[in-house]
Amino acid sequence: MGRLYHEGVSRLALLALIGVLALANAYVYHGVFAPHVVLVEPLFVGKGSALLVRMPGGGAVLVGAGADASIVRALGQALPPWQRRLDALVLPASTLAASGGAPFIIESYRVGTLLRSSEQGAPTREAALASAVSAAHTHTQEIQPEAGLILHYGSLSLPLSASTTPGTYVLLN
Repeated sequence: MGRLYHEGVSRLALLALIGVLALANAYVYHGVFAPHVVLVEPLFVGKGSALLVRMPGGGAVLVGAGADASIVRALGQALPPWQRRLDALVLPASTLAASGGAPFIIESYRVGTLLRSSEQGAPTREAALASAVSAAHTHTQEIQPEAGLILHYGSLSLPLSASTTPGTYVLLN
C-alpha cells in the first residue's frame, strides 16, 4: 500500500505544516478583505437605524443599535463572518429606535466598550441592557446626550452629530 507522505516526514510534522498553512491563509484573507480606509455604512433596521464605522485593520464601531434584534442580522451582513467583535458600541440616546437592539448586540458580539447616554430609557430596556452588560463583562462609560462625539483612529478624527431624526447620525465635515 502506498504512503500519502514522504518516508522522512512524520505525521506530526505534516499536521503542523497544514496548521501553519491554514493560519497563513487566514492572515492573508484578513489582509485582503479588511478595509484600507475608514468605511462608514448606515444600517437600516426596522424602526431604527445605526451607523457602522469600519477602521483599517478590522476595527469596528457601531453608533446606535436600532430598535430590536434585527440589528444583529444587519451587522452579520455588513461585517465579514469571522469578525465577531466591536471596538465600541455608542448609544448617544436612550430611545427605543437608538438603543433597543443593544442587549442583542452585546449577547452576539464581543463589545470592547459601551458608550451610553446618561439619560435613562424605559425600565425594561434598562434591565435587559444591564443584564447583557453584566453577563458579557463589557466596560461601560456614560456620555452626555447633548455632547458631540468624535471617533479617533490614529491621526484621523470623525466627528458625529445626532440629526433631527431620532436614531440617525451624521458625519460632520
